[in-house]
Amino acid sequence: MSAYMWNTFCPTLFGTGASKEVGNKAKELGIHKVMVCTEQALCEFKVATQVIEVLEESDLEVFIFDKCRADAPSTICDEGAAFIRKYGIDGIVAVGGGSTLDTAKAIGIIISQNGNTIRDYYNIGEAEHKMKLITLSTTAGTGSEISQWAVIGDEATGAKEMPIYKPDMAIVDPVLTYSLPAHATAATGMDVLAHCVEALTNKNENPYGYIFAKEGIRLTLEFLPVAVKEPANEKAREQMALAANLGGMAISACGCQIGHSFAQTFGAINHIPHGLGCAWGLPGVMIYTAKYGKRENLEVVADAMDIAYNKNTSTIKLAETLAAKVTEFMKELGIKSLKESGYTLEDCLDSAKRFTHDGAFGNSPGNPGIKEIKEYIKYTYEIY
Repeated sequence: MSAYMWNTFCPTLFGTGASKEVGNKAKELGIHKVMVCTEQALCEFKVATQVIEVLEESDLEVFIFDKCRADAPSTICDEGAAFIRKYGIDGIVAVGGGSTLDTAKAIGIIISQNGNTIRDYYNIGEAEHKMKLITLSTTAGTGSEISQWAVIGDEATGAKEMPIYKPDMAIVDPVLTYSLPAHATAATGMDVLAHCVEALTNKNENPYGYIFAKEGIRLTLEFLPVAVKEPANEKAREQMALAANLGGMAISACGCQIGHSFAQTFGAINHIPHGLGCAWGLPGVMIYTAKYGKRENLEVVADAMDIAYNKNTSTIKLAETLAAKVTEFMKELGIKSLKESGYTLEDCLDSAKRFTHDGAFGNSPGNPGIKEIKEYIKYTYEIY
């Protein structure tokens, strides 16, 4: 087993009502002039405004940057950095889904490196960390609030890039997810499941990450259907917020694999919600792992999903049972398949050439080439 790092996560304040502490936490970090990095819709629906009001009541000078969009476009990141400089801002509070939090990370990178565009900082570590960042997620999905990774949509190339900037603090308040619609709750929740399964099945042996992943799977299978069907169910929202945070810790420790490569490459071409791409890509992860990875990793997933097997169960049969479990779960959540969503196999295969550029791809078991990638995509398209 290779050596690995523990305790690599940012401090996290978790619990219902935790966002009420954002002003105090900002002050503790030495922030005086704060940019709220968010989406216009979250202001209109009075989600981000809950956080803005707390910051203003804490006597902080607040500036609102509400241009964030899905896929964290590179030009928006650059605009955000210019906004910081224009108003002399010394800290960011990001309120939104994964793309918004990733936009805030990218802005932090640009400012800390005294740069002008995020395009100069893809796939490199965090050399300087000058801009304080507090993250608050409004979805229970990406775990981006604690992750150092930012997934940025490069508008010049159409690719998704992954620069690195670690938040200084995450605040996880399930209250901020209460207004999330059922379809978005389902898709972001499937991202949690994908994070946990992919963390357990990729190359990076790490029992520390496995602890988070196994519990994240259990919580998601139990509470995601409740959160989808009963949006106001406080316990379900809180448990899914916890599951998402655990998923974020799992991938921070272990990374993802080929399922995320599909979500990010297919998503970059077709501009679909990230969680939806992760859902579609997940059943095939089981079969791919059975062929090129370790059986014991699939057994850990089966244990977390409470699926019975024994030493006489073939590895491929175990993988097929896990894939069937995931597809039935998606049906229960009302998630449409690739076919039902109007995509052809050719549409899906079009993303194959981009896989090797994706940051998660290198964690995939075995040594996959274009043949294995297309094999995985074909299975992904046909299984559900």
